[in-house]
Amino acid sequence: MKLNVELVPLLLLFFNLSPCEMAYISEEDDLDLERQVKTMNKPFIKTFSTKEGDTIDCVDINKQPALDHPLLQNHKVQTEPNLHVTSLRRTSLNAKPVKFGLREPCPSGTVVSLTDNMIENIKYGGGGRTSVFNLTVARDQVSAHNVWIETGPPEHISMIVAGWMVSPQLFGDTGAWFFTYWTGDGYRNGCYNVLCPGFVQVDREITPGYPIKRVSTYGGPIAELVIHIQQDRITGNWWLIVTSKAIKVGYWPKELFLYLRNGSLHTAWGGIGIAGGNGFCPPMGSGHRPDGIIEHATFFRKLHWVRSDGKFLRPSNKTREWVDRSNVYGLMIHHHYRKYGSGYMISFGGPGGYCRV
Repeated sequence: MKLNVELVPLLLLFFNLSPCEMAYISEEDDLDLERQVKTMNKPFIKTFSTKEGDTIDCVDINKQPALDHPLLQNHKVQTEPNLHVTSLRRTSLNAKPVKFGLREPCPSGTVVSLTDNMIENIKYGGGGRTSVFNLTVARDQVSAHNVWIETGPPEHISMIVAGWMVSPQLFGDTGAWFFTYWTGDGYRNGCYNVLCPGFVQVDREITPGYPIKRVSTYGGPIAELVIHIQQDRITGNWWLIVTSKAIKVGYWPKELFLYLRNGSLHTAWGGIGIAGGNGFCPPMGSGHRPDGIIEHATFFRKLHWVRSDGKFLRPSNKTREWVDRSNVYGLMIHHHYRKYGSGYMISFGGPGGYCRV
């Protein structure tokens, strides 16, 4: 599925990837071993277990695994962005926010270490609010719902992705998880969440790869995830911000990217369904096609991109609808949806089904 705006594509994408194309979910064994050895040699200030069974190690913020990346040897951790984010507050839509803050926070001074030429057309970030649902997917299927920031030719594309995902292979269960993905050079580097060095953690609790327990119900009530990604114009780092309270989770240093050093040409929203080996695509969104009722299909609302002066702008009305595998997914564009103060809105998804060409 795909939404296109002139010069600013709004993407609702569906990819049918083979297992080999999913290889970047995990690193090669030797590189993974090297990373784990380095992580084990870092002094943990505190370790505890979560209800989900994760082991959380609290490390000195200046000694976190992200800084092992060779491009970040001289990087100084930025604990606060030079941003003034004030537009993530709740609106009149009767939706309950996805809850973070259910884990024990790390001590002060430490962060979580998970062991596992067209100036006005340049975007400096983007985001929105997406409803989260429980889905039933096969072990080798992936259903993701996210915002993209990307620029560059396909063979060297630089990309940042954040949203919610159901992926038994990546997370070990069929629950909904908050996730991120990045690549700086056409998938030659980068990874999901913190499976490789790069993302600099700042918040003492919320991390990429965080379980989402509050989800929506078909017909209501609604639980939504607030996502905002914005480049700090002074340092060039790309910050990940979540929830209506604008919690600054951390950032991707600009040094990681070939084509995201000074803004991006593309900001996008939508979903990805990755088929299993049997050629069946997973359910996407709520598992139902959009029908115009906000509580029925997954939505992205209050879509916005960030101008050079930090102002949030809505997508333009010059959109073209494109739905790949339209036999299993659907898309509705609501444009400037005034009901509930939802701003520019799209709804999408479907039950999935056989989709191999």
